[in-house]
Amino acid sequence: MKVVLVTASRDYEGSVWTALFSSVEKAYEDLRNQPADTFAGVDDLDIAWVSVDDGSYERVAVLDVKFTWGEPDTVVFRKWNSEKKDYETFSF
Repeated sequence: MKVVLVTASRDYEGSVWTALFSSVEKAYEDLRNQPADTFAGVDDLDIAWVSVDDGSYERVAVLDVKFTWGEPDTVVFRKWNSEKKDYETFSF
């Protein structure tokens, strides 16, 4: 059996929080519907399929998170494009 593991982390500090989902689409839906301040202090989101049987790990995406305090708080997800050698805004 496989589940989707979302891990929010800070550089050099490790995981801030994790969540499990039954599909990538459900993970993206949940992330999209979270309040912006859920991502305060988060630098990266790692999204991967993980097998509960043998521990295998298949990365789906790594997203850079840019949170800004304000009225309203905002969050932008970016994904590295290795061909362009630059970040692109990621929407789900």
